[in-house]
Amino acid sequence: MTQRIVIGIDGSEPSRAAIAWGVERAYRYNAPVLLAHVVDDSFLSESPVFISEARAAAEQIVASEREYAESLNPNVPITTEIVVGNPAHEFQRLSEGSALVVLGTHKGSKVPGMFFGTKGIKIAAVSKSPVAIIPLEKGVERSGVVVGIDTSEASEKALAYAAAEADRTNQPLIAIYAWTPPVTPGLEYLWSDQLLTTQRESAESAIAIALGGLPEQYPDLKIIREVVQAPPVAALLTAAETAQLLVVGNRGRAGIARLLLGSVSHGVLQNVQCPTVVARTE
Repeated sequence: MTQRIVIGIDGSEPSRAAIAWGVERAYRYNAPVLLAHVVDDSFLSESPVFISEARAAAEQIVASEREYAESLNPNVPITTEIVVGNPAHEFQRLSEGSALVVLGTHKGSKVPGMFFGTKGIKIAAVSKSPVAIIPLEKGVERSGVVVGIDTSEASEKALAYAAAEADRTNQPLIAIYAWTPPVTPGLEYLWSDQLLTTQRESAESAIAIALGGLPEQYPDLKIIREVVQAPPVAALLTAAETAQLLVVGNRGRAGIARLLLGSVSHGVLQNVQCPTVVARTE
């Protein structure tokens, strides 16, 4: 049995989407599931009565979500936990020693859920394990594991995670290197054919180097290279519209900077188009 999968729950429709995705993955990898509900203490009164009512409501949510999870697959071991505290801090603690943290998102829909505002992004930034952000299913036929390529350590870790995932699930790996000319917006008239050619050749070289060792490591893996002239966030979100999974990196900084993802990962998580994993650099 592998490390557990932690699924954040709050009783919403996005929470149910996270449960369905997480339980299916747990069954595939023979992993136990922990359903975790965090009562955000920033919204709580100091009144013992109010706290008691909040915990009672949480217990109802957890009982209902556990029943739903067990109905999806009774063969997956499921435990639950209710904690009162700061969601980012609590999920960071729960992520320690876990294979994955799974959260639902309402991005792209009108349904409120636990992944509200910057809360889920903060969890993804501080988690000790990879974090999967699951949107509501749009009924789109999906295939491929998409990953963005650049020259950073975060990109290397994201690529390693994406390649392993694509190989395990028998999906093609779609590696995207997005680039834009190093010219201030509004001054596009300064672009020259030579500048564009140089930039594209540099991008082609970078993606070739990044993917160089994968055919030997995964001989049966189909690898699709895409070098596109577009902002990275836009390129990844376009590819994610029909992807089975998108993998992005996390800078993995220490201290207060851990609360920040890179600009590309942050932009992607603001507009989740498919199940999206934030890989860890550690």
